[in-house]
Amino acid sequence: MLHNGGVTTLAALVDAADGALAPVTAFPPARVISGVHVSELSEPGRYLAGGELLLTTGIPLTGHDGDAAYVASLAAHDVGALGLGLGEGWDAPPPGFAARCAAAGVALFVVPDGVPFLAVSRALLALERRLERDAGLRAASAHTRLAEAAAGDEPRPAIARAIAEAVGGWAAWVPASRHDGAALLHPPALAGMLPAVIADVEASLRRSGAAAASFASHGSVAVAFPVTTGGRMGGALVIGSGRPLSRADRQLALTAVALLRMVTAPAGAASPGEWVARLALDGETAAARSLARAGGVALPRLVRVAVTGVDGEPHPLSAVEDGMRLALLDVDDISEAGAVSAPVPVDEAPAAASRAIALWRSVDGAGAVTERPRRVELWLDALDGSPGLRDAVRAHLAASQRMEQTARMLGVHRNTVRQRIAAAERAMGVSLTDPDVGAELWLALRVSR
Repeated sequence: MLHNGGVTTLAALVDAADGALAPVTAFPPARVISGVHVSELSEPGRYLAGGELLLTTGIPLTGHDGDAAYVASLAAHDVGALGLGLGEGWDAPPPGFAARCAAAGVALFVVPDGVPFLAVSRALLALERRLERDAGLRAASAHTRLAEAAAGDEPRPAIARAIAEAVGGWAAWVPASRHDGAALLHPPALAGMLPAVIADVEASLRRSGAAAASFASHGSVAVAFPVTTGGRMGGALVIGSGRPLSRADRQLALTAVALLRMVTAPAGAASPGEWVARLALDGETAAARSLARAGGVALPRLVRVAVTGVDGEPHPLSAVEDGMRLALLDVDDISEAGAVSAPVPVDEAPAAASRAIALWRSVDGAGAVTERPRRVELWLDALDGSPGLRDAVRAHLAASQRMEQTARMLGVHRNTVRQRIAAAERAMGVSLTDPDVGAELWLALRVSR
């Protein structure tokens, strides 16, 4: 199966369709498929964005020379492939149609008689979900490798190597002075680029003081990230690739920068716990977790965000921002001063921090105040005494509140589903037909699984 860097390819879709797509002409296996579209229009191009697998029962086809215009239109709109459903209008591709498709570079498939187009759409959806899951596993593995690199005897070269391999490009460490280690670039075969990279960092990052800088270097798109500790720039991490960095790449870069800060920091600089807190409060949870593992910092899955004055007692997981100290507390910790949020998953720390800051300001920084539990937490508490009701609500929301589908998911009769949903609504005091209630509950149930 060919996944081509995390995108759906034609070869992967054909394999996942398991016989629902039978090739008639040769096809490019690495062709990226952007979606599945069904149309019986004679000119469907205006509704296509390019890269789609177009499915048709063949209503626009004639079996004569007029089919050439149809194929040419598909090629002009960059259709990824064409699937002809057999059995309704055609028992086989019309005479000469396969040759026209091959000449125009449009890969032709047939969907066998009796196979619904929905089978192809479901294959694409299942493949995309699998790719998304695999991408998450690869990202988690890359974050772990970065943390392991930082814990080694030579962390800077190891971190550069790990990030270069993760993005499929190159990475360089450009120190601010000789006290911050030697300049290096991975892979070593590209070390000849290093003087030019150092000059680019000097020109685009150090002089501007920007949070990050992009530039072209030897045919690569390069991004330089400053590594600052204690108010000084200890150096820069430069990452280059033949393509723009993705969001996942940038998250890895943030992890690498945080780890480089830790290994570059002079004695007395900010602790790993402060950097972990800053990353979590900035919404970079994956980077925070990786740094926590490398620095031996305990980062709870569920936290409360506490806000106090800067003179408040320091907490291992805290950072100072705009005259306030923000700390990530374990849900069982009790703060006798400041404003404290309700318990939230660490992924939601930025939103919890905003609410806690608002509470802090509402009392002018005096006394102690705790955020009331969100209403969704009260709903979940109401369901905690009956796992059957909780499972029924989760399945019902996953099934878009369709009784028949919920019953199939749970393996019970639909009347049983109605009874359980009614009981759950009575316990919570709300109706699942309220779209706001359904949305809040669904997100909360996904987090609490």
